[in-house]
Amino acid sequence: MKKIQLLIVDDHEIFRNGVKQLINNEEDMEVIGEAANGEDAIDLASKLNPDVIIMDIRMPGPSGLDTSKSILKPNSKTKILFFSLYDREDYVASALDMGAHGFILKDTSNKIFINAIRAVNNGQYYFIGEVSDTLVRKYKELRSNPGMYENVVSTSNVSLSKREEDILRLVSFGQANKEIADNYGISIRTIETHRLNIMRKFKVNSIEEAIEMAKSSELI
Repeated sequence: MKKIQLLIVDDHEIFRNGVKQLINNEEDMEVIGEAANGEDAIDLASKLNPDVIIMDIRMPGPSGLDTSKSILKPNSKTKILFFSLYDREDYVASALDMGAHGFILKDTSNKIFINAIRAVNNGQYYFIGEVSDTLVRKYKELRSNPGMYENVVSTSNVSLSKREEDILRLVSFGQANKEIADNYGISIRTIETHRLNIMRKFKVNSIEEAIEMAKSSELI
């Protein structure tokens, strides 16, 4: 049985050692390299050609996002699984934009971590919280088909559907995803899909930036 070959990229040696031990305890995977910064990660990725790279997002020097952009190439078999201490919407959106297959938190359980590695290696998407596999695929579909929207409301810089406009306004009022979902009788995941789509249209990495742009164009 061919083992899943992994490269760990994190600036904390203790963290790398713990992850390495956990992975090497699994019969179907092995760590073939470690890097403490982006420069070394790019070099090792080129030499080792790992199946999956466990990548920290925040590191001294090039961030995990910038490092991954340098590593991922068309037709590359390498998959990126981001690890972070922070459950931030802009991190998730940026990870999706640059081609990552997964994003999980560092305090996740060992079982979820191992499952994420296997899923990512198989070409599936594995994202935390409400960002499910379905949501990720929908987000990528929306990015590749910008003309698939109905009931468009035009502004000087961007066009939103009526539902997107309403959701963005409610978010700007401070309403949580659950409150908005309950109000419309839809799932939280659907609200998350709309939020990611709004960010894509405004070409920003956070919903706060989208709100500011919407206010400046008098959309909300």
